Amino acid sequence: MMRFLLGRLVWSIVVIWFVVSATFVMVSAIPVDPIRTMVGPHADEKTIVRVRAEYCLDEGFLGQYGCFVGRVMQGDLGTSFRFDRSVSSIIADRIWPTTQLALAAIFLQLAIGVPLGVLAAVRRNRAADYAANVTALIGQSAPTFFIGTVLVYVFAFRFGWFPIGGYGAGFWGRLHHLVLPAVTLAAVGVAYYSRVVRSEMIDVLAEDYIRTARAKGVDEASVVRRHALRNALGPLVTLVGLDLGVLMGGAVVTESIFAWPGLGREVLQAIFEVDIPLIIGVTLFTAIAIVIANLLVDLAQAWIDPRVRLE
Repeated sequence: MMRFLLGRLVWSIVVIWFVVSATFVMVSAIPVDPIRTMVGPHADEKTIVRVRAEYCLDEGFLGQYGCFVGRVMQGDLGTSFRFDRSVSSIIADRIWPTTQLALAAIFLQLAIGVPLGVLAAVRRNRAADYAANVTALIGQSAPTFFIGTVLVYVFAFRFGWFPIGGYGAGFWGRLHHLVLPAVTLAAVGVAYYSRVVRSEMIDVLAEDYIRTARAKGVDEASVVRRHALRNALGPLVTLVGLDLGVLMGGAVVTESIFAWPGLGREVLQAIFEVDIPLIIGVTLFTAIAIVIANLLVDLAQAWIDPRVRLE
């Protein structure tokens, strides 16, 4: 077990280093001078030179990269060009709204997608199965920006049941503002989850131990819930872990549509204004979130399925 964890930790560090390095290379290739963007068009040459030296941009590519890596190793993600604040403090301010949105979307995906997939598998080739497949197809086909726009128009603008955008104040106000963004973000996930659960459940329900349980007189609800569903959850756990890791990096489109003050909306503005430290800081945070999610997925798989061996 310890060897497994150490091996994964080493690979996690390699993955994070590669992601950050690749992002640094791509951002550096953008044909825009970030210092000009930061200080404005009317700054004198002396100010430009001073600020450029402060951010190591007066050195060559390797010098800039070495300066950045050295700061990251010390826990310093740099200072945002736009806000003149540390990137760490900006991420700390934006991570909680993104976490709320991610957890709400995952909850909806599980609460709707899993029962839908189980129903489709149990009622295979019947009306319920066809309805679930059509629902999944629509969810997978509709882009997030389209779903979000339709929800805003229908439920916020026309009926006025929910706010058009914003974050809200207090528990109930926050929950009221969270509904539409969470539904938008969960729409595609519900479709994927239901299809995965349906496929796995169909395979599991054909296994010998399921027939044995039925032959012993176990009622169908217990067969589905206790025997089949747990063994069908392996791929779903993987999807949940990956989705959570990605969503923690920010849902750019959804947060932009609903003016949700999370990491996705923040990094989009950073890209528009070439805020290199903030772009790389959010990328680093996202990579760490995905790596941790993958590690948790492996441990959860071993707990769910005793046949899985970590060695």
